[in-house]
This record gives sequence, structure tokens and C-alpha cells, in this order.
Amino acid sequence: MARTFDPRKVLKHIANPLLREFFTRRGELLDVPWDEMTEHKIEPVFRAWLALPHAKQQEIKLIMRDINELADHRGLAVLAEEILWRPERVEEYRAQVSRHDKAMWVYLNMPEAFERAAVFARADALSSGRFWIKRNGLPQVDLKVDDAVCKALAAELTSFYGPLQLRGRQCKVEHYVRAGNADYFFAYLDDYPDKRLVFAEDSDELKIRSDRYAFEVVFVYNGDEGSMELFAQGGQHVWGPLQVHFCRAVLNEEVDPAEPIRPSFHLDHLLNPNFALPTDPADLVEEARITRLRFAPRGSGGWIEVKADAKAAPNDIYRKIERHIRNIPSEGTRVTQATFSLKFHHDGKGRQPTMTFNVTAPNSCDLKHKPDEQRVVGERCLRMWEVSRDAQ
Repeated sequence: MARTFDPRKVLKHIANPLLREFFTRRGELLDVPWDEMTEHKIEPVFRAWLALPHAKQQEIKLIMRDINELADHRGLAVLAEEILWRPERVEEYRAQVSRHDKAMWVYLNMPEAFERAAVFARADALSSGRFWIKRNGLPQVDLKVDDAVCKALAAELTSFYGPLQLRGRQCKVEHYVRAGNADYFFAYLDDYPDKRLVFAEDSDELKIRSDRYAFEVVFVYNGDEGSMELFAQGGQHVWGPLQVHFCRAVLNEEVDPAEPIRPSFHLDHLLNPNFALPTDPADLVEEARITRLRFAPRGSGGWIEVKADAKAAPNDIYRKIERHIRNIPSEGTRVTQATFSLKFHHDGKGRQPTMTFNVTAPNSCDLKHKPDEQRVVGERCLRMWEVSRDAQ
């Protein structure tokens, strides 16, 4: 999901020497008094940017948006992958202080790595959404991808989308190899024609523009484990055929559609009263707690549910279990449901932001109904708590 983009904030997060190098290379903002400016006082830069011709402003805005997208934990992880392919530049990269500085430094010094990282970061963002699925059991093949393979995949996709949805009759496939030898295929297909209101350039007049926009399908093939991941909007009626088309074009194999691998959740270890709920500092979670546990003791035909007091200490769930339910053997007791609550950093204005979500063993979770920003945090927490286990 796209991060909030505020041009002023992005400029403030980038060190002045990097900003100066960026604009100097472009032959712009040469009159800005760089030597007199203190860090983060970027109003002269911002005003000079706004004074540029509209086309130049837009070019810079697109670059700054990409830098902003890569300046988070996901983007920096992908940038690190790209830098490690070029070990001679690692120390220079580490020397950059802020997240935005790191992204800008890579843009200035390693443009190919920056472009690849932007592509992979987008794929990682898609992978946390509801339209990303995975299947395994495919042949383990060391792919040799050339233009003919990409064209074959494009032809398979147009043969599927054209007759079925009356779109996707044109397709362009781009292929990338990521660290770890995963093969990424980004397919761009023409969408239904659409009309939109747009502003005429450098004027306040509105006009109707009709365009052929593109929609995206992403495939990731991992030959080491014989697995494929897929992003495509739709349901099983779309995912199943796309698996077949991909394997036919890329692996030269005829396969049957398979059900997506569903994540598995393990909750039994949550009965341990000393179990901690760590979080990623970047997620700004002030407190994580368990507010409800449902478990089935060994030999019991039913289940027991315990709810914590939201105003009590974070470990209140265990106090209640100890106080009201004695002699419950931890060995053999299955935890079937859990409710988690997160409190996020609060600046004192308005109500403190919180999120509550439920997990049911073996493979049900309501995080998919949360906004993308919250869902990503929740999924990361479940992995850190060893609750979520990706099926292989």
C-alpha cells in the first residue's frame, strides 16, 4: 500500500548534501543558498521546486514518491538485498543516517539497484494483501528466461483474460531475478477503457480524457522449492486458470489448478504465562496484550474461554486463568482462539489508536478485514510471536 506522501516532509528527511547533489545533477535549484541552510530548513528548496516548470515539478515528484516508498522497513530490506550484491558499496550505504537518506543515496549512486528495489518493494506490498496466494508441489526448475518466455506468458494471459473478461488483449511481461534466485514476472494488461476528469496542464480547466489503463498480474517462481506465488484480483475462478497458464508458458508443464496454501496458526504456546509479545519498534506499538483465550483441555469434550480486563495489567489474562481455572494441564491443552490488542504511539491529540484482531486455529484470522497499514503490522506481530506459520 502506498505511503502517505507529503513533499515537504520528504525533503526534511533527506540530508541537505544529498538534496544538493540531486538537484545539481539535474541542473536545477542552483540559486538556492545551500551553504547557508541548516539541516531540515528546506523552505528555500521547496519554493524553488515550485518555481520550476510544471513538467519538471512532476518529474521530481515521481522520484520523491519512490524514495518515500522505499524509506520504510520493507523498502530498506529490499534496498539491502540489492546493496549486498555489490559489497564494495556496503559501507557507504551504512553511513547514511536516515531511511530517506539511504533511499536517496542509492538513487544517486546505484540507479539500477534503486529501480529494482522499487519494483520488489511493490511486490512485497502486494504480498501482504488478500489477492496474493501461494501454491507448491511444482517442478523444481532452474529457469532460463528470455524474451520468448515472456512473450509466451503474455500470450497465455491474453488468451485467458480476453475471452473471459473482454480486457487484457494486450500484455507486456517484465522479468526480474531477485536475491535468492526467485524469478519475478510482472505482467501489465490493458484494462477496460475509462474516462476521467483531469486538469489541462498549467490551467484550471477540466477536460475529459479517455485512456486505456493497465492492470497488473504478478508471478513469483521459486525453483529451489517448486513453489509459485501469484497476485491477481479475483477469486479461485481466476487464480486456478492463471496457475495453469503460467506453468504452461514458463515451466513447459501441464498442471491442474490447486487450492492456495492457507497460512497456519499455532496458539498452544500462548498458555505459557511468561510468553512475551515483542513488536517491531518501527511499528510504534506501545503495548501488545492478549485479551481473550479459548482453549480445550486434554480429554475434555468442550472448551473454556477467559477474557481479560482491558483496564488491568497486560498479563491479566494469565491472572484470571490462574485464579479461576486451576489444575489445567498445559500439556495436551489446545488453544483454539485468541484475541490480541495493540496500542500504538499517541501524540496526545484525540484518542489513542488501537487495533484488536482474532486468530482461530488452524487457519482463520480476521486481519484481512483491517486497513492495509494495520493488517501489515498485525501479520508481522503474528510472525514474531510464532503464531503464524507459512505453509510450505
